[in-house]
This record gives sequence, C-alpha cells and structure tokens, in this order.
Amino acid sequence: MAGTTKEKHSVYETLSKIDVTPKLDKKGKLDYLSWAMAWAMVKQAYPDANYKITEFPEYIKTKDGWVATGRDVDYRQTSAGTEVEAIVKIDGQEYSSKLFVMDFKNMPISNPNYFDINKTQQRALVKALAIAGLGLSVYAGEDLPIADSEKPAKSKQTTTAQPRKNANANSVNNLRNYQVNYKGQKVPMYIVVKHASEGNQEAKDFANSLQGKDMDVFKQLAKEGITS
Repeated sequence: MAGTTKEKHSVYETLSKIDVTPKLDKKGKLDYLSWAMAWAMVKQAYPDANYKITEFPEYIKTKDGWVATGRDVDYRQTSAGTEVEAIVKIDGQEYSSKLFVMDFKNMPISNPNYFDINKTQQRALVKALAIAGLGLSVYAGEDLPIADSEKPAKSKQTTTAQPRKNANANSVNNLRNYQVNYKGQKVPMYIVVKHASEGNQEAKDFANSLQGKDMDVFKQLAKEGITS
C-alpha cells in the first residue's frame, strides 16, 4: 500500500496566511507588529526557526579617518549613518533586512545610543519576517513617493528669520548646559554622548539607563553632534 505524501507549503505561503491584524499595535496613525509578537507567531509555525543580528568589524571615525578597533559589534557605522542587519533562517531558507538607525523624522542618527540601535535591530527582525511572508501587508505603501503637500516648503526670507536663529542658538546652548549625575558627579550631558560615541561601555550602559527628559536630551545631543 503506497504511503501518502503530505503536501509541503512554501514558507511564504504559510506565513502570508497568518492573520496578524489582531496582534497589531498603534503608533500615531500607523499600525505596527512588535518583534516579540512576530517572532512568537513564526515559532508557532516553524519551531526550528532562528535568527541572528549580524556583527561587523568595528571602525571609529577619527580626524585621521576610520580606524579599526579590532573587535566586532552588532552594528556598522558608515558615513551615511549606523546600519544594522537581521537574518532569519526558516525551514532552511534565509531572509534578511538591513536598516539604518533613524530619528522620528526618518533621518539617520549620526551617533545613536544602544537603545536606538537595539530598537532598530528589532525593526529589522520584523521586516525580515515580513519578507518571509509574515505581515507583509503592514509595510504596503511605505515606499510611496512623498506627496507634494507633505514635502517641506522652501524657506522664505522674512523679518523673523533672525529671531529664529537666535532661538535655535539658545536651544543649542541649553543642550550644552544640560547636566546629569554621571560617575558620581554633575557633568554636562554632552560628555556622556562623547564617551558613548567613542565606544566607552560605561557611558553606553549609562545612556541605556536614561529615562524621560534625560533620554530626550541625550538623543538630541547625539542627533546634533554636540560633543564639546
């Protein structure tokens, strides 16, 4: 008696049939799927699935150019920004996604902290799973061109231009003067940003522990590149 062969569906066919709608969260007007929820659904369908965050040789930008530190880190610093990559292996097939660490305006962060990097790694994992078929519809339309009404309007010369510059200067000075308790003493936050950007692990750990306004100031300083 001939045995029956169970039909094997492709990874994409299997994952694309999973309804992720009940598991979606909301951020502003956008729907998103958390990495934990996405991974749980994939593991239910493919218990042997696994993933990894790619490690790269570390280079630090100095006044003399990019210098190798001799160690590997789970992100890559480039002249365009900091890049991460997540690779998922499901049923013998690999799916990957690379993302740059971005701010809330979708602009690359020049000196991101570990919180920003880790968050982007989680997003890269979810996107790699979407490429495999899980919740791909969530990303539909993300590559549409910016509508004319959404493009920033060209600046016009007005009599209020100078006051705006002064206000911005004051804002920068406020950032430089912002202090925080670090290593048992009050120091300007930009010192923490400088140490973290130079690879100091203690500074990175401290940055990851920041909350509320302290974290907001740290991110703004890193975004503006204020380290002195």
